[in-house]
Amino acid sequence: MQTRTQWGLTLIEMLVFMAILAIILQVALPAWQDFIMKNRSQALQHSIERAVQLSRSQAVISKTNVELCGSQDQHTCSNDWSDGWVIRVQSLNGQPEQPSHVHTLDRRHLQLQWAGFRPKIVFNANGYSSSSNGRFFVCRDGKIDWQLILNRQGRLRRGQLQENREQDHRCAA
Repeated sequence: MQTRTQWGLTLIEMLVFMAILAIILQVALPAWQDFIMKNRSQALQHSIERAVQLSRSQAVISKTNVELCGSQDQHTCSNDWSDGWVIRVQSLNGQPEQPSHVHTLDRRHLQLQWAGFRPKIVFNANGYSSSSNGRFFVCRDGKIDWQLILNRQGRLRRGQLQENREQDHRCAA
């Protein structure tokens, strides 16, 4: 007659394992959530950089005005950029056509904000943006997480840490 050895865990071993797992998760979960938020913020920054560069190059290539603006309904411009943006070519009579590019955002995670002379950015055929100096920024924990600064020549640059701290008052709402 053969005897079989059984492999298993006792109740005590299982409880110790569960306690150790709970401690590890309690430490790791906040760090994981912060990691996810940083990645979402960085992805948003890259998306708005691409949108500005695309709008500017589209204006130069098509030799017409192209507008980039915040949009809540993905068709019309609004002052609110937190739901996304649209890129539209302006026709010869100055009226905007249907959006050529639409980007939507989920405002539950991050809210993109624009502070400039006008609520929208219009790139001319030469790539310049007439009186559209301004900055895109995202607030997190009451501070500016990042900002992109747009000059009239249509060029973007990333704000430095000192500039971000100087502009933290924009996040006090």
